[in-house]
Amino acid sequence: MAAMKKLERLLDLVALLLETERPLTRHEIRDALPPGAYADEDESFRRTFERDKDELRDLGLPIVLEAVPGSDGSRTGYRIHRSEMEADLPALDPEELASLALASAMVGFDEAAPEVPIWMLGGAGGAADLDRTRPVAEVPGDSVVRDLMRAVTGGLVVSFVYKGERREVEPHYLVFTKGHWQLSGRDRKRLAGRQYRCDRFESGVDVSDERIETPDVPIEVREDHAWQFGDAEPVPVKLLVDERHVTWLTGFLRSAEIIQRRDDGSIIVQELVRESDAFRSFVLTFLDGAEVLEPAWFRQEMVDWLEALA
Repeated sequence: MAAMKKLERLLDLVALLLETERPLTRHEIRDALPPGAYADEDESFRRTFERDKDELRDLGLPIVLEAVPGSDGSRTGYRIHRSEMEADLPALDPEELASLALASAMVGFDEAAPEVPIWMLGGAGGAADLDRTRPVAEVPGDSVVRDLMRAVTGGLVVSFVYKGERREVEPHYLVFTKGHWQLSGRDRKRLAGRQYRCDRFESGVDVSDERIETPDVPIEVREDHAWQFGDAEPVPVKLLVDERHVTWLTGFLRSAEIIQRRDDGSIIVQELVRESDAFRSFVLTFLDGAEVLEPAWFRQEMVDWLEALA
């Protein structure tokens, strides 16, 4: 399996350490992250993990080493206390907080600094505190991202061309996850929540002077999975997953709802799918370790597709 990109691995690592309720040992961390995050060979894994940990600490992320409960101090593990990261920010889920923490610490923009600097969103320091000499991640930071930052922080309606159509959107969140900037908000034409990948914009962003009230329930940014995008109505798909894939899938597919845990260790999850082709390809990666259960028409489509491949 191809190695995971470093930035994606660091985002997943920070999110895991923020989410855990107890310190995790090195090997528990490796088991909880998606396959390909770290090498299976112990010494290579240890070296890479130590570099990641030291780099994150150098960036100011408060990774602490604590005794694992119930081990009488014989085992130690790592975690990040959310209270040290959140300060006066509103409640954020682990993925959002990880993205914000890493972005404020290490994101370098391709062009000039944005009008609304990302360190303002993190609530830690200002422009004078940012060390421009240290290495930064090469992630997209063009005018689209800068304009969206200004719109989100100011509560301003935006418009842009996406999939050949001009969209008018009330922006709610702008999050860097899985290697891409994602915008969520209310699409005024569809009168519903939508999510947009910023690298797929087909025009610049027009930021209006119209301000919106902060919604009681803002549209969340979902995980960046291909089958969750599109304008089709989402279809709930039930998937039976073999025990050997459970740890990876529940870490990777955090949007999925666990419907049932079986005695043999397998689970049934339900995922909302807009793009069936992308989800079928995802299921195929498990080979005989996953089975589509419902709906019946989706299951039959999966069978017909596999028979055609065969």
